[in-house]
Amino acid sequence: MISQSIENTRPYSLRKILPILLLVQLMVFSLVFFAPLRVVVIASLGIISILFLLVYPDPLVATLILASFVTIVLPRPTGRAFVFKAEELVPMITLLLLIFSILQGDYARRSIGRMGYWLIGFFVVVVIAAIIGILKERSVILILDEALMFVMWGGYLIVVKIKLTQEQIKHLFLTIIVSSLIVSLYYIFEFKLLAGQSRFRTDQQHIFNFTVPFLFAILLYDKNRTRKIIAGTLIIPMAIAVYVTLTRALWLLIPLALFLQYLYFIKESIKQKRAATYVLPILVVILIAVMGVMLLQGLFGVSNLLGERFSTFKFLESDLSLLARAELSSYVIERVRFAPFFGVGLADFLRYQYFPTLGRFNVYWLDNTYMQLIWKTGVVGTMLFLGFLFYFLKRAWYVLRNSIQTIDKIIGSSIFFTFVALVISGLQCGILIGYRFNFVWAILAGITEIKAQELKKQKEFQPI
Repeated sequence: MISQSIENTRPYSLRKILPILLLVQLMVFSLVFFAPLRVVVIASLGIISILFLLVYPDPLVATLILASFVTIVLPRPTGRAFVFKAEELVPMITLLLLIFSILQGDYARRSIGRMGYWLIGFFVVVVIAAIIGILKERSVILILDEALMFVMWGGYLIVVKIKLTQEQIKHLFLTIIVSSLIVSLYYIFEFKLLAGQSRFRTDQQHIFNFTVPFLFAILLYDKNRTRKIIAGTLIIPMAIAVYVTLTRALWLLIPLALFLQYLYFIKESIKQKRAATYVLPILVVILIAVMGVMLLQGLFGVSNLLGERFSTFKFLESDLSLLARAELSSYVIERVRFAPFFGVGLADFLRYQYFPTLGRFNVYWLDNTYMQLIWKTGVVGTMLFLGFLFYFLKRAWYVLRNSIQTIDKIIGSSIFFTFVALVISGLQCGILIGYRFNFVWAILAGITEIKAQELKKQKEFQPI
């Protein structure tokens, strides 16, 4: 059976170690964030985490849910004062529990698929790149930092091997949506503290690349009016948050993903002669976008701030940020000429001067996913990662084209068109490898593979 019972999915012995593991996590969190208010907040979150893990029927899935929450909600990556970053701890606990489950024979017998094999090949190259970095006597901490950023994509293998029910997959998506709502409200609050006079952004805004298309897919495909209203309502604070980041990539890529989703949807709707169904969603989104701007203008008077940022699209050929990215990429090409196959190794850096008054600083990450891969892992690593992305998109397209249930249509539409946009975005930022959201993207890739395998089995067992 595709769907499995939630009860009794993990041996009770695993639950006995959870409070200890979470208390260790809580202690490290407190040490890393040592400050009176933060300690209280982190301690509270740690206690809530323990209670959640003890109550949730499946401890392994519970840690996966918590890992998603921490990855999204944490404003900025933490330091490595204690070797591991705080946001890496929960995924490590998830991995540890999965290893225990595998040793006990309690795991999903799914194939890791072609995505998995390409990903494992990429990890082998990452190990080689790390060894190159060590041989060149670079900082071990920096090597670890870059290696773990790449290895966060290993969340794909974790998800594929966990016994996930349909209900638990819904819980994961609900966690992502709720976390994104918290982030959007946090952005609005911080923007209010700035009196709307300057941009506010952290690393968190990247999650909107997925959550806005996901909610839009609900507007497109869900037949339940209540869920449609909730989805439309949730888009409003997220749209406002996207505005206040003043991040041009978000301004371009989220509308691109929505536009592609809409084109695919109306193609199906026109075939079925359902005019009202393909007109209403776009009207709702336009209304939300206009309302977002009106609310920002009414509360903070941001017309000048937004106008100035929008005006930069007219002068991209002289934009300092884009010129700096192009210049850094040219330096990388020169460096990789001498190590084309496996790159120059992890923890390599460039000395760069952005402004004469600021002096030179070390650049370890480029705002270009593909140049970063070529730089650190060479042509071999880049091709392996591109192979993984190709099969990821292929599987998401398969889910979208072959899905029958509404939830599968929503998943296929949001994931496929989100990652089409992100692959394009990779040309001007490190969105696919340079952020902790690699773990969230990996979860989505794992769910996509699970759904694709389920749909394939359903087609095989359909009567001819």
